[in-house]
Amino acid sequence: MIRQASAGELDTLLPHTEAALKICGLYQAYGADKSFCRFWKWGQGGYLASLDGAAVLYANEEKGWEELSVFLQMSPDIRSLRTDEEAARQLSERLDLPAVYGTVMQPAGRIYPAADGPEVKSAPPRELYPLLSLCFPGELPSFESWYADISHRFRHGCCRIAAVWEDGQLAACCMTTAEGGGGALIGAVATHPDKRGRGYASACVTSMADCLQKQNRTVYLSPKNEPAHRLYQRLGFVDTGRWGSLVLPNGG
Repeated sequence: MIRQASAGELDTLLPHTEAALKICGLYQAYGADKSFCRFWKWGQGGYLASLDGAAVLYANEEKGWEELSVFLQMSPDIRSLRTDEEAARQLSERLDLPAVYGTVMQPAGRIYPAADGPEVKSAPPRELYPLLSLCFPGELPSFESWYADISHRFRHGCCRIAAVWEDGQLAACCMTTAEGGGGALIGAVATHPDKRGRGYASACVTSMADCLQKQNRTVYLSPKNEPAHRLYQRLGFVDTGRWGSLVLPNGG
């Protein structure tokens, strides 16, 4: 059965996977009482959350795929879904939709910034959008939608930013795209094309991971491509899982 999740149930959810962490992060940032951010309980241990049409599924060990497939088909506000590899495969088969897969990484041990690395500081959220748009064209929502979410998380302590500046220009950045349940997901890793090859992104990621590990947080990171994957391996991250995503035809 799929039903609305209560705050008490969401309080018990732990960041066992990247998907579970994303749901924890949404709950910590917005609570369970907002009409634009919704949470559902699936069976005994599965959870589904949706914000602005983007849904996240933590399947746990649930097996009611037919029910979930029908639910997704009947939810016009859900336009995309991020989950773990097996859940994405199950839904891809039942919904007859292609799925995209990628790697989830975690630190193999303690991550330390290089002693001779560049200075890493925080930055206002709005400073990141131009750089992210340049590095990931067509992948970001509108500035208004992106900034409303990120600035809210930033103000409420659910997002932190690491940045390197050069000659007054933002040269590289990363941020926590989800924080909750004692875990954090590092994402939005970008370097200005004119500033690459100088270790700026590495400095941002290692500084962020160091800060999170000092707080005993479970750290996740999902590389966007193979070069990024190799970079994170060199920094001390190892593969610990796989994610999957689907684009749903809902809403046109």
